[in-house]
Amino acid sequence: MDKRKYILTFLLFSMTLISCAQTKAEKQVDNIVSQQLIERKHAKVISDSTNKLTGKTQDLVVDYTLFGCACPTWKIKNEINDNDSAGSFLSLHFYIEPADKSLKLPIYFDPFRHSLKVKGQFYENDDYPQGTIQMEEPIAKAKVFRYTELEVLDNSTFKPNAKIQKLILNYNAISCTCAQWSESNVNNNPDGRIYYWLEPANEKLLIADNLFDGVHMPVQIKVTGQIVSENGFPRRQNPSKLGQDEAGIVFRYTNLKVIKNGRKSSN
Repeated sequence: MDKRKYILTFLLFSMTLISCAQTKAEKQVDNIVSQQLIERKHAKVISDSTNKLTGKTQDLVVDYTLFGCACPTWKIKNEINDNDSAGSFLSLHFYIEPADKSLKLPIYFDPFRHSLKVKGQFYENDDYPQGTIQMEEPIAKAKVFRYTELEVLDNSTFKPNAKIQKLILNYNAISCTCAQWSESNVNNNPDGRIYYWLEPANEKLLIADNLFDGVHMPVQIKVTGQIVSENGFPRRQNPSKLGQDEAGIVFRYTNLKVIKNGRKSSN
């Protein structure tokens, strides 16, 4: 009995320690979350809410410049000569601001592959996009363009480094919004598959993902094209259903032939 009593006492003591540790950890998490909420609530907005639009509506095609600073990153396409001085080059950049949340940049936007066509107006004074929060690093003021229409365009100056290939691909019907296509020569080896996002090079081509009707398999195609991104999304993919963790290889095809479409075959 003494031995059982000792074991029971030990177990009760251990459970008490675990419970205390869990309670302490939960309190720490609650404190961190509360502190983050307080910081967010009291974060300083540095944009000027009284800044007015010029009233002049413009259509612009703009490119994104990758800078290693907290500064404006958009420029009008072809407006800047790359031989200009660094100061002049930076001064012609500006911020862009969506008129509402539905106009935010889609997840597939790639600053190397894409340009933007935007319609809207500049604000009268140099400032920051509305709602900009003060950061540790000082942010430069600049022109701000508020757009009401947005279209993603293929960047005409983008030249993929990958060679042109012909691939025979199978649709995998994986239960996710991830890349679905893999080469047919590894169809019997799931661990060896590399999955591709497919992007048509123009609107006249069939959209490969639409070939699967949700029921009939296999779906097999032959495509000619090249890899345009090692970690991205196709431009015509519905962006609202995608997460950044689903980025993958994007293969842009200029030709597509259906080999098998469910129970049908094409010779």
